[in-house]
Amino acid sequence: DGAPRGVADRARDAVRWNLRARARIRGRSSRRRDGNARRARRARRRTATRGRRRATRDRRRADSTMAGDGATRASATCAIDDARFSLANKMHGQYFQLYFNRLQALKPRAREAARARWPTMPTRAVLELCEDEACVIVGTIYKDMKDKPIILDEYVKGYGEEAEGAAATTREERATYTREDDGLEFEDEGARVKLLGVDAGKFVTGVVCAVKGKAVKGDFLVDDVVAYAPPTTGEAKKSKSEASTATKYVCLVSGFEIGGNDAAASARNQMFVDYVTGASIAYGDESPSDLDAAKICRVIIAGGTIDLKTSSEEPSAATSEALKELDIMLAELASAVPVDVMSGKTDPTNKAMPQQPLHPVYFPEASKYEKTMCLVTNPHDLTVDQTSFLGTSGQNVEDVMKFSTIDADDVSSAFVGAAAAKRTVAALTQTLRWQHIAPGAPDTLACYPFKDRDPFVIERTPRVYFAGCQDAFGYERVSHDPAAGVADTLVVAVPKFSSTGIAVLVDIDTLSCRSIQFL
Repeated sequence: DGAPRGVADRARDAVRWNLRARARIRGRSSRRRDGNARRARRARRRTATRGRRRATRDRRRADSTMAGDGATRASATCAIDDARFSLANKMHGQYFQLYFNRLQALKPRAREAARARWPTMPTRAVLELCEDEACVIVGTIYKDMKDKPIILDEYVKGYGEEAEGAAATTREERATYTREDDGLEFEDEGARVKLLGVDAGKFVTGVVCAVKGKAVKGDFLVDDVVAYAPPTTGEAKKSKSEASTATKYVCLVSGFEIGGNDAAASARNQMFVDYVTGASIAYGDESPSDLDAAKICRVIIAGGTIDLKTSSEEPSAATSEALKELDIMLAELASAVPVDVMSGKTDPTNKAMPQQPLHPVYFPEASKYEKTMCLVTNPHDLTVDQTSFLGTSGQNVEDVMKFSTIDADDVSSAFVGAAAAKRTVAALTQTLRWQHIAPGAPDTLACYPFKDRDPFVIERTPRVYFAGCQDAFGYERVSHDPAAGVADTLVVAVPKFSSTGIAVLVDIDTLSCRSIQFL
């Protein structure tokens, strides 16, 4: 047993070692080949997936181009005029200059309206008022409200009896903050006077108007109020020769509120996308067909795209998934038709008005469509084929309804739509007559302290004036002074798509308006 090993034994050991080494090498090579094969298969699958997606987009483009019986996708020129809502620099400071600029912009219009209604009545400054002299004063309304929320109340809450008057009245969120004993004060460049004899509920702070009456014991007893005169830059009515022979629609939609786990909502959203891109037929008020979809020349999404209020154990992850879903949805829309995406109350952007556009980093796929994917401000001002549109994502209407008693009875007989939309249309119409998108800003609606302008002043009377994220659909044709040559305005309440499944089609030539519902 202890004898030395021979040459033959060592040779056999060497052969065995070589065989085992070769086996190990073959195994590694086999595993490497298998890994390379798996990577190649994954690459082929990715390439095939991209090809299918590209083919789907191309098919949808073709469908949108050839929707109906050979109809082509409607096209229209568009000029976006949101420069006054854009923030070049950070803003800090007081709001006096904003109110002053508002008064300077709207005072001439109020004077013009006063002269038209009371041609023989003298106009006075507040400091020039004489006892019992009938006259007209022009200025800005301030509404004194006992229940108006005050942010300082939150800081004094619970600090003893001396804070009882404020701390005990801390207000929770509610539908309205008006009371019967609310009062109005009127201010011009020099002084302020209390108004008597006028329904305070029909006004909000920040409205510029002209009032007729007389001074009585230091107050001003009002006989009549006028606020509206169409801007001289308003759009004239189109002649028959100027009107387009082909029907073109702008689609208004809002409140997708993507972010929940509702499969039905996702399916409804996809139905809308398929309809607009020409991939399906939707049935609404008038059973629109693919031919109607081909007539859509632009889609405006009026805020509320993301639901940041969705409860989740990982809210950041839920928001990320919602943004991915929205990105895919917008990419499909932008592949077929120009899309304007406005910021809204629940969207990931600044809260104060005017809201700035959503950042393109949220939408890597949709942003590839640079010519058709437009991230815009709230409010949004644009002109489509010489038809002007002006709209918001609804915060201004919500603010007016909270701090006034404007209600469903204030709409005209021309109103069409659901009863739940009457108050919205009435409030929106009133802001049009006040010639100011958000008169409550900055008193009850957060906004930036602009020093050189008030961007919310309506510079021209729009043909279409809309507000998104509302509870129901409704519209009204508002008539202006025919002698001034200013065209009528279509005022539209655009409902939340997440709760109603409704989108709105507006004919840019006739201003006919109808809803289309996806169930």
